[in-house]
Amino acid sequence: METPNIMSYNPDPEPNDLGNVPAGAVLSAGEDLADLQEQVMSNFQKPNVPNINVPERIIFCLDVCYDNHNALFRLGDGTTFTPINMIKRVLDFFIHSKSAINKKTEFALIVLKDTEASWIQNFTSNLKEILNAIDYLNPEEYTSNSFDFNKLFQLIKQKVEIPEFKEGECILPPAHVVRMIVMYGRSNCIPLIPQDDSFFIFLKKQLYFYIDILLAHEEECATYKCEEVYDALQDLDNGYSYVYEVSRNATKIHDCIAKLLAHPLQRPLQKNTDYTFGTRY
Repeated sequence: METPNIMSYNPDPEPNDLGNVPAGAVLSAGEDLADLQEQVMSNFQKPNVPNINVPERIIFCLDVCYDNHNALFRLGDGTTFTPINMIKRVLDFFIHSKSAINKKTEFALIVLKDTEASWIQNFTSNLKEILNAIDYLNPEEYTSNSFDFNKLFQLIKQKVEIPEFKEGECILPPAHVVRMIVMYGRSNCIPLIPQDDSFFIFLKKQLYFYIDILLAHEEECATYKCEEVYDALQDLDNGYSYVYEVSRNATKIHDCIAKLLAHPLQRPLQKNTDYTFGTRY
């Protein structure tokens, strides 16, 4: 029995080469191959860091301000949650899940109020401690039409130790990685991300520091500045962030927080994620 030449490929098949295979199927296979090649190449371009589940130090940067008293998340059974209570619910799920994956995961809490950022909880692996800190938070009104993230970066500079990446020791895993999850809830307040801030420039170059973003905005974006807020938050991304946006959709916000469970050293670029079941190729 002859072994078929599985590596042979004719990029420009003649009509009689296709046999009974529909032309669309051949085109689809070619597109899938090109897509797979693009994913492989983009992942090769990622920094050569060890893909090991080292402990994470996760900073929740939680915006407690709101736009609409009456905006509610609704579960399938009809139960409703205010935005702050829904955030508390999904964070409870996230914290317990991350701790189950790695007991050494530590959590800290920063709160964004009207124009200020406050460090509320130091890093801890005690789940009761971090959940109590989150549970005591209350929603607040805001008056400013912008929020300066420089105040947030100054807090991180004072409070957070980021492991240094050393080119000659890149195969050695760090003691931990640091990830900040920005959970922004305002739809009429534009984040100001200072691109010329020296410490922010430093942060964006750190291979063991990650910023992920979850924007929970109002549904009626035509009457709010949802798109402008989302575009501004993109400036936090150094190419390796996961960025999600959701309106008052209870299912989608649970999906988004579940996707953020992936360890930053072990996940692909967001554009290459595939959450479907089964084999695609």
